[in-house]
Amino acid sequence: MTTTTSSVSAAPHRAALSPLGLLTLLLGTALPMIDFFVVNVALPAVARDLHAPPATLEMVVAGYAVAYAVLLVLGGRLGDCFGRRRLFLWGVAGFGATSLACGLAPGAWWLVAARAAQGAASAALLPQVLATLHATTSGERRARAVALYGSVGGVSVVLGQVLGGVLVAADLAGTGWRAVFLVNVPVAAVAFGCALRSVPDSRAERPGRADLAGTALLAAALCALLLPLTEGRA
Repeated sequence: MTTTTSSVSAAPHRAALSPLGLLTLLLGTALPMIDFFVVNVALPAVARDLHAPPATLEMVVAGYAVAYAVLLVLGGRLGDCFGRRRLFLWGVAGFGATSLACGLAPGAWWLVAARAAQGAASAALLPQVLATLHATTSGERRARAVALYGSVGGVSVVLGQVLGGVLVAADLAGTGWRAVFLVNVPVAAVAFGCALRSVPDSRAERPGRADLAGTALLAAALCALLLPLTEGRA
């Protein structure tokens, strides 16, 4: 009697993304997007409390955006190489820690540095979301997941402005503007715990090399442009 052995595909098995995993990824997406807009409402209170001049307030906003823009591609490449779930977890943990540093900032330049670090954490976190959605879903489920991902960005613009105004006006436990950052800490902790349980790992089959020299050159160029524009008048 002859037996035939079916060939086994060499492609790796892809873990399916559960509803809780999708919710966790969307929560991770919303955190840095909301935080980009929520701080705008808090800037007048920051200026009064920390005696920050207008140029320093501009750096509070720009430091986050520049760090995010410079490190975004590098964050995606690192996720491809070392695992997107791992980078997502690092990004969420870093975002929570830097949010705490922002909320406890004793001075304006401390806040600027903490915001830049927060932007770096966002650059590690956000690229993993869309890559994980494409790696762990297919067909109609992927279309639905990507549509939800896109809608989170639009909602975050509005929610960030409203949430910032509510938190500053509420002055929870006397925290004032600091609440717009401190509120991220428990949310990031929840997202981290859910990601450990529900977000499957994935990585690129042929990851590209991280361009460290290019990243450093881009950072230097943007800083050389940004600093004169913000500090020049002062």
